[in-house]
Amino acid sequence: MGSVIGVVIEFAVVVLLGFTVAYCIILDRRLQRLRADEKSMRQTVVDLGLATERAERAIDGLRQAHSDCDRTLGERLRLAQSASADLGESIKSGDEVLGRISRIVSTAKRAVSEAESRMHVDSPSNVSETAAAAEAFAMRARRRILDNAA
Repeated sequence: MGSVIGVVIEFAVVVLLGFTVAYCIILDRRLQRLRADEKSMRQTVVDLGLATERAERAIDGLRQAHSDCDRTLGERLRLAQSASADLGESIKSGDEVLGRISRIVSTAKRAVSEAESRMHVDSPSNVSETAAAAEAFAMRARRRILDNAA
C-alpha cells in the first residue's frame, strides 16, 4: 500500500507539473503580447510627443501672426481715422467754398436782373453770360465735392 500512495502522490505531482507548464505557456503568450503592445505604446508616446512639439510651434507661430495682424490693423485703423478726419475737414471746407460761390452767384444774378431791368434789354448781355458761367461753375464744383465725399 505504501507504493500505491507513492504512485498516487507522484501522479498528482505530474498532473500539477503539467498544469504548471500549461499555465506557464499561457503566461508566456500573454507576456509576448504585452511586450508587443508595450513597443507600439512606446512608439505611440514618441509620436504623441512629436505631435505635441509641432502643435506648440504652430501655436507660437499663430500667436506671432496674431500679434503682427493686431499691430498692422491698429496702424491701418489709425491711418483710416486720420484720413476720415482729413476728408471731414475737406468736405467742411468744400461746403464753405460752395456756400461762398452760391452767394456770389445769387448776388451776380440779382445784379444782372437789376442791370437788365435798368437797361430794359431783351437780349442776353455779357453780365448775364458771366452769371450763367458762374452758376455752371458752382454746379460743377458742387458735383465734384459730392462725388469725392461719396
